[in-house]
Amino acid sequence: MENQKTEIKTIAEKNRIVNAIRDKIIDRDAFLLLGHKDPDTDCIASLVAFALLLNKFNKEVTIYLAAPVMAQFSYLLSICKYNGISVAYGKLVNVKSFSTVIVLDTPKPEMIARNGEISSLMDDPEVCKIEVDHHLGADSEYTGDPDYRLVGEASSTCELIGYFLLKMSYQKDRFKKIDFFTRNLALAILTGIVGDSQMGKYLKTRREKFYYRIFSEIFDHLLVEKTLKNSKNLSSMEAVFDVIQNFSVQEKRCFDGIMALKNTDRSIHYICMDKDKSAEFFTAYGVELIVNVSKAAADTLAENCGKLGLVVYYDDPSLSDFVQFRLRRSAKFLHTDLRVVLTGLKIENGGGHPGAIGFRVKKEAVQNINAYTEDVVRRIETLVEDPAL
Repeated sequence: MENQKTEIKTIAEKNRIVNAIRDKIIDRDAFLLLGHKDPDTDCIASLVAFALLLNKFNKEVTIYLAAPVMAQFSYLLSICKYNGISVAYGKLVNVKSFSTVIVLDTPKPEMIARNGEISSLMDDPEVCKIEVDHHLGADSEYTGDPDYRLVGEASSTCELIGYFLLKMSYQKDRFKKIDFFTRNLALAILTGIVGDSQMGKYLKTRREKFYYRIFSEIFDHLLVEKTLKNSKNLSSMEAVFDVIQNFSVQEKRCFDGIMALKNTDRSIHYICMDKDKSAEFFTAYGVELIVNVSKAAADTLAENCGKLGLVVYYDDPSLSDFVQFRLRRSAKFLHTDLRVVLTGLKIENGGGHPGAIGFRVKKEAVQNINAYTEDVVRRIETLVEDPAL
C-alpha cells in the first residue's frame, strides 16, 4: 500500500520532520487538534499534551471531541480549561479560521473523529495537516502532509510527543524563555504513556520496553519534582494509572452487566451482545460509556484468559450501521501482533496496534450474531495460534 505508515528511516529524516513541524508551530496562528473516534487514554492525553505545547507559543488552540469523555479523564480537560484551551464537542464554529490541523494517535483518515465542516477544512490544500502517531503496518494510512508526519514505533503517541519536546528543548538558543517541561505537560504525556501500555505490561520488543522505561522515568521524575508536597494533585505515574483505571458507580454497574455475558473458548474469552442486548445497554448507559467500558471488558477478559479477550456489540442505530469488535491480548500473550487478525480476516474497516485492535462489520452482513462471532473466534484462534502453547 503506497500510503501505508512506516518507520522513519533515519535520525536525520526524523530531525528534519521535527524541525518542519516546529516551523509550522511558529508560523501558524490557529490550530485544530483531532483524534480518533471513541478516544482512548493515549488519544485524549496526546490531544491535551500537544495543546499545552502550542499554548506555550501563545497559539489559538481547539481540541475537537465527538462527545464527552469518561469521568476519569476530567483532570486532563480541567487542565485545558485552566490554560484557556478550547474543547469543542460535536459542533464547531468558525472552522475556516484554522490554518493548521494536527491529527494525533489515529491509524488512518476514516478513523478521525470529525464532522462535515472539519472534513471540508481538511480537503483545503492551504490548510497544513500535521500527524503524530505510533500506529504502523498494513492497517494504517497517512493523514498528514508528507513533510509533517512524525510517525514511528513507540509505546504510545504521547511517547512521540515526549520525543518532540526533548528535541525542542535542545534548541536552547531559539527557545530561551520557554519551559517545555511544566507539571501539566508532564502529567498529560505520562498519562498517555502508562495508559496505552498499561504501565508497560503490554510491550513486546526490547526497543519498546527500553524507550518506555526512558520516557516514563523522565516524565515521572518531572511530575514528582514539580508537584507541591502534601497537595492533592497527582504526583506519580502510579497515581495517574490508578485514576485512569477507576470506574464510577455507573461505569462499574455497566461493566458488571457486560461481564455477566462472558463465554470461554480455547484461546479467547469473549462477550457477544446481540441487537436487543446492545440496545438495552445503550438505553441504560449511553454511547460514550458503552464504548469505553467495552474496551475495559476486553482487557479484563484477556487477562482472565491469559491470551485474548473479545467484546462484540451492535452500535446504537443513531450512531452507525455497524457491529463493533474489540480484541485485546493479555500481558502474558505477547508473541502475536494482533494486526495479523485484520489482514487474516481481510478486514478493511479497522485498526489498532500490536496489543489491541478494533474492527467493524456492516449489520446487514450478519444474519446471526452468535454464529458469526463463534466463526470469528475460531478464525482468530487459527491466526494467532502459538505452537509453544
